[in-house]
Amino acid sequence: MRLLALASFLTVCLAAPSPRASHHVVHETRAADPIDWQIVRRLEHDKVLPMRFGLKQENLHRIEEMLLAVSHPQSPTYGQHWTPSAVVETFAPSDDTIAAVANWLTDAGITRERLRLSVSKGWIDLNATVGEIEDLLKTEYHVYTHMETGDEQIGCVSYSVPAHVQPHVDLIKPTVHFRHRPVSNRFNKRGMNLGAPSRTRGPKLSNKKIEEQPSLANCDKMITLDCLRALYSVDYTPVATDKNSYGIVEFTPQAFLQEDLNLFFRNFSPSLVGVTPKTVLIDGGM
Repeated sequence: MRLLALASFLTVCLAAPSPRASHHVVHETRAADPIDWQIVRRLEHDKVLPMRFGLKQENLHRIEEMLLAVSHPQSPTYGQHWTPSAVVETFAPSDDTIAAVANWLTDAGITRERLRLSVSKGWIDLNATVGEIEDLLKTEYHVYTHMETGDEQIGCVSYSVPAHVQPHVDLIKPTVHFRHRPVSNRFNKRGMNLGAPSRTRGPKLSNKKIEEQPSLANCDKMITLDCLRALYSVDYTPVATDKNSYGIVEFTPQAFLQEDLNLFFRNFSPSLVGVTPKTVLIDGGM
């Protein structure tokens, strides 16, 4: 399947002509200078960056309509949920978009063998040196240091793409997007410590026993399942618990902690204490 997708990707790229000369236009600019971060040096030209080129997707204007079609009880297609392949095909960028971006990259001297189209078809991934990317995007990469913690990250102030390519590009990263809150020094010393709590924020802790009350009386102090039931008028008793499942969304570098789940389960679903979720990685997640 992956070989077939790659073959199609290469065929699309080879079939579409691309202008080799085109003036560049600024595609993204950082909205504001980061507070408490300062530029310390240019990023070395031989450093390799894992670049991701986000492609303009199709049919995004129909998302609300499509969601309501399967989620509204009065819809004739209620409950007819989509397959992963249907989601990919519906929102995948057009062949012209894939070809335009891929041809721009190869015209710049990057071989097609270095390009990887994601499973969702929404990204073209490429490992490239800083020198290659600075020339490609007409920009400069710098290393930023947080003045209090010493944390470092890289970025550029703005970047440009050819005018004929811009309609096909959503975003490119890493570029202007900046993590303003520093990561703990603990992360820097030990690598990415998935699931480690923030030094500055975390869940509100209490030594009081949680008592379920189907009202909104104390929901300004603590949100419980009964708060949600009362707030949204939920009156439902599960009838097929052996078939039910739910997902926990994670955004790197955060990840679930089994101790946190056990704490939740002890309060609200004791039979699930110790049950470990199945990890599902989406589109290059880690």
